[in-house]
Amino acid sequence: MANSLKLLKRIFKDRQAVSETLAAIMMIFMFIAAIGVVWGYLYPTYKQFQTDNAINSVSSYMLSVDNEIYGLLSDGPGSTTAVNVDSFFGYYQYETGKNASLQFADEGSTFSNSYSYNNMGAFAFWMIGRQGSAINVNTHKYLKGPDIQNNFFVNNSDSSSYQGLTNLTIIRPETDIMKIELNYRVSLYYWYDQTNDVLSITISLIIMDIIGTKFMISSYNTLNIHHNESETLFTDSATISTDFYVDGSIAPGFSPFERVLNFAKPAAVSSYDVTIEVVAYYFLFYT
Repeated sequence: MANSLKLLKRIFKDRQAVSETLAAIMMIFMFIAAIGVVWGYLYPTYKQFQTDNAINSVSSYMLSVDNEIYGLLSDGPGSTTAVNVDSFFGYYQYETGKNASLQFADEGSTFSNSYSYNNMGAFAFWMIGRQGSAINVNTHKYLKGPDIQNNFFVNNSDSSSYQGLTNLTIIRPETDIMKIELNYRVSLYYWYDQTNDVLSITISLIIMDIIGTKFMISSYNTLNIHHNESETLFTDSATISTDFYVDGSIAPGFSPFERVLNFAKPAAVSSYDVTIEVVAYYFLFYT
C-alpha cells in the first residue's frame, strides 16, 4: 500500500512538471507570435517612413540645386556656385533625351514656323531599395510644380500658370527603385506693346549639361554648377492680322501637343507685328 502511494505521488509530480514545461513552451511561442504580428505591422510602416524621409531629403537637395540655378541665371554667364549633396540610398545622375518642340502660327494661317531642341537633359536621383506606398510601379507624381504638365512644362504663359522654374517629379520604374527628377525647363515670356502694336515672345530653354562623358555622384560630395553661356537659337518675325498661338511638345511632331500661348488680337487693331526669340541658357554640372 505504501509503495502504491509513493508511485501515485511520483506520477502526479511528473505530470505537474510536464504541464509547467508545456506552459512555458506555449508562452514562448505566443511571445514569438506576438513579436511576428507586431513586426508584420511595424516593418512596412518603418519602410514607408524610411522612403518618405529619403524622398523629403532628396527633394530638399534637389530644390537647393534648383535655387542655385535660378540664382546663376540672374547672375549671368560666367557665374559659378557649389552645392553640398548627399547620396543617401542611391546616386545622382545626369540624363539626356529630352526634347522641346515649338510651333508658332496664327489663326489666319498666314504665318507658320517651328523650332525643336533635342538635347535637353535632367538631373536625377535614383533611390535603390526604396519600398513603401508612395507611388505604384510605372506611375509618377509631381513633388513641385503644377499637377497638369503631361506634355510640356512652360511657366508664365498666363496668369494661371505656375510661377517658377521647378519641375520636380518622382517616378517608380521598378518595385524597389524610385527616381526623383529635376526636369528640363522651358520658360515663356511675352508682352504686347500697345503703342507700337508689337507682340514680343521670348522662350528660354534652361539646359543642363555636363563636363566629360559621365556624371555620377554616389557618395557625399560637392556639386559645382557653372552658368556657362547663353545663346540665341532661333528668331523670326511677321506681321499678322489674326490671333497668334504657340504649341509645345516634349517630342517632335507635336503629338500630343499643348497650347502654351494663345494671344487674342486686340479688337481695335487691324494688324500687329510678332517677334519671336528662343534663347538657351547652358549650365554645366561637375564634381
